[in-house]
Order: sequence, then C-alpha cells, then structure tokens
Amino acid sequence: MARSALDAYVALLDRSFVRIAEAAADGRTFDRATVARCADVWDNNTFPLSTTVIRRTSLRRERAARAGLRWMAGLGEARYAWMVEQSAAAGHPVEGLVPPPPPDGHSPYRGYDGTLFPVTGPLTETAVDGYDLSRARLLGLEAELSGTRLRAALEVEVPRVCGLPEGDGATGHPAPRLYLRLDDVSTAEFDAGPAVTGPLEWRADAGGVDLRVAGVGLLRAARAALTVEDHYWHLTAAGRAADAATPVERRPGRPGLLGRLGLLGRLGRNRRGRPPGPPFTVREGGAHRLAAALVHCAMLEIRMARFPGSASRRTILELCRIFEGAGTDLLAAARQGEEGGRALIERWVARGGDAWAGWFAEQLALGRRDGRTGEWAERLADRLRAAPKPVAGPRPRPERAAVRLLLVRFAGHGYDPAEPASAVVHLAVPPEEAGPWELVVAKTERLEHFRLGTAGFGTTGFGTTGFGTAAAVRKDRGRLTVGAGLALEWRSGESGQVGGGARESVHDVA
Repeated sequence: MARSALDAYVALLDRSFVRIAEAAADGRTFDRATVARCADVWDNNTFPLSTTVIRRTSLRRERAARAGLRWMAGLGEARYAWMVEQSAAAGHPVEGLVPPPPPDGHSPYRGYDGTLFPVTGPLTETAVDGYDLSRARLLGLEAELSGTRLRAALEVEVPRVCGLPEGDGATGHPAPRLYLRLDDVSTAEFDAGPAVTGPLEWRADAGGVDLRVAGVGLLRAARAALTVEDHYWHLTAAGRAADAATPVERRPGRPGLLGRLGLLGRLGRNRRGRPPGPPFTVREGGAHRLAAALVHCAMLEIRMARFPGSASRRTILELCRIFEGAGTDLLAAARQGEEGGRALIERWVARGGDAWAGWFAEQLALGRRDGRTGEWAERLADRLRAAPKPVAGPRPRPERAAVRLLLVRFAGHGYDPAEPASAVVHLAVPPEEAGPWELVVAKTERLEHFRLGTAGFGTTGFGTTGFGTAAAVRKDRGRLTVGAGLALEWRSGESGQVGGGARESVHDVA
C-alpha cells in the first residue's frame, strides 16, 4: 500500500506535541533547545496543514500535503533531518515522499551590495585573525544542561586590529561581536563581577578546546564553534581570502524599491533552492481555521522556552496535554465542516478547564472573526471570561536543587553602557514525594558578583551527569547559593526572584 503524505504531515504535528512533552517531562532532563526547536517548526506550517486537510478531494489533499512537506523541508538540512527522525518515530516516514533539500551553504555569502559576510564555523586562528583578543569585553555567558549534555556559549565584544575601522554605534556598525558555542563541556568555572574585560585565550588539540576568559573563567569542551558579527569582516585576512574565492553573483549596487521591501530577497531564497510556500490562506475554514489558530498560539507559547527567563515547564506540559493529537483531530474535524471545528475547540477548552479559560478567551479574541464563526467565538469567549479565576497560593522556595542553567548578561550588554548586569538560573527541584522534578526559574537584576563551578551541574565528564544529587539552596538578602557550585550576589534592595516571585498564575509559573 502506498504511503500517504497527508498521514505523514498530520503525524508530524501529533509527534511534535509528544516530543515536546518528553523533553519537558522532568526538571532534571528539561531540554529547552528541543522544546523550542519542535515548536518553531509550526510557526509557519500550522496554517498550511490546516488548509491541506480541508481540501475537498483526497487527491487535492495529498497534493497539498506533499507541497506542504516540501516547504517544511526546504528550510535546510537540519529541518529535513528532524522531519525524517520524528516522522519515523510517529510511524509515517517522510523519506521517499519528500526529496532532501539542497545542501546548506557553509561558506561566506554576499549581501545585496556584494559585501561578504561570514558563517558559523570552527574556532581557528584564521577565524579570529583581525581582532584583538587581548582586549575582549565579555557581554554574555550561558551554561546549560541540554538534556544530559552540558553546553556553554559566550558573547564577546572585541576591537579590530590596527588598520581596520573601529566600532561606531552611531553609524549602525558597532564593535565586532564574537559568539562562541561550546559542546560537551567538561569544565565550567567562573568567578566574576558585573563587568569583565581582559584577554580571551584559547588552545585546541585532539582532546578538545580550552578557553580562558580574562583571568576569571575557564571552559573546557570537546568542540567549539564561532560566529562573527562584524560589518567589516570582509576586510580581515579571513574575509579577504574568502572574498577572492567567492564569486559575485550580480553587479553590486543599491537595491531598488522591491529589494528594500525585501521582496527580491524572498525571491532569491526560492531561486537558491527552497520551494515556494504552499498555496494556502488563513481566511479559509471558519471554525476549523480558528482551531488551527489556537494550535498556532499554543506552539508560540511553548516556543517561549527559547528565552531562559520565560521557560515554564508546567505551561509546556499543560499545552501538550490539551492539544494532544491535534493533527489527527484537525483532520477528523475537517470532514465534519463548521460543526466539527466548533466541537474540537470546545473539547480543547474542556481539557483546559477553568485554569486555561482566560488563555482561550484571549486567543479567541485575537483571532479573525467573520460571520457565524465570529459570533460563536465571541459567545464562547464571553463564557470563558466569566469562568472562576484560579487562585494560586504562594510557591514554596526550594530547599534543595540542582543547577540546570545559568545565563549572565554583563553590564552594557545591549549597547547601553548604563545597562546593569543580570542573571537567570534554572533549578531542578526534587518533589516532596515520588515524581518528576520541578523546574524553578530564578532571576536577579543588578548583579554584583557570581561564582559558577562545574559541580553545580553534577557534571563529571563529557556528557555525564549525576542526577538526583541536589544541593542545599540558600537565599539571603542580596545573595543566592546552590551548594558549592553556584553563588549570585546582587545589589541589596533590588529584585531577586526565586520560584515564589512575580508570576503565580497557573500557566505562567515555571
């Protein structure tokens, strides 16, 4: 029996909610990157799927599904690999139904005016040639257990070497920034204040990469990748070498009106291999379109996990529970017309209960409303607004926890020299009784000092972690410590929220 592209398309949405729930199942293994990556797929694929399943004939649905899958895969090799993996796990493999996209570009590319820009690549001497690493200014540090692997990232501002233009924020071309991503980190040691300036030193060998930061930090990892953000990169030695080897596709010049509007850019991307978007319109479908809009809103809410300060494990799991099987449900509802779409929305609302009535009312008010569907949605939203509001009691502060993430933004991170340093911490907190661990988000502004040790993550080597070894949590005025692995100090009297702080609604608490 021939495989169906429509079945694979629908199964990918179902599988996405399952995979997200798996990644958020326990605070000890919370995988923020997987959660955000799965949710991001459906930012621009939910409405194409919705429009596909409401086609009138099976032939049209199958053709539309193949177009939608090609569009989804056209984003690049990583997206296609995700589709292959998740569709196989769902029992409806896409291999053979959708051809793989052209290979991703791993070489520098030219802007509309012919200027060459770099791409992410390995950390090498040639890659940083042209920048004075002895005068680096640390802007951001992130260390996170992603699933069971410790990863780290650094954001560093560096001056250009003599002979290259200095950074000038007034012209829109500030000083260069280097973004370093380190995978399989075995050592993460920092002891620093709100501002760090000094030499950035690194050494790479067969055993991995050692990175020393201004005498206050040490990172050891199996691999390191570098992204350079510099408008004048093409003037560096690496840029000049790449410029000589990169052909000019068209004569450089100022873009016309269409180029300034971005239309030519989109056309260009299609010419370079990504297929044009599948034919669809969000104006089709009545209540079914409204149901798809709710799925879209749920995925956007889940995708907020990409921002460490907004990650909420409880929210993610609740949305996965409410919208479980959404792809299959959308397909079934499409065959029942307007009444099918309404019944599906009512079923999701019932799953959410009073705790999610306000969220559904808000999303229904934001959606497109017309004719009978709009009147029905308004009545449903009014009913939901009248539902009892859940009252959340004070959230107890954790007594023991394991560090999952530390994000530090150093003073002046956002191009404003007066911007204070801040920090976000994710803590995995054991339950009072048997069950999964919680995830608590702690935030502090006006950070004065922090200390981070590898032991805070329970890490003993590349990708190995000692789960279940929570350390004592202590919070005094202006200070937070988690065992011997993490300490934060902030200006007394400023904010330092830990768990029971500002956000207490049922679907916002982390």
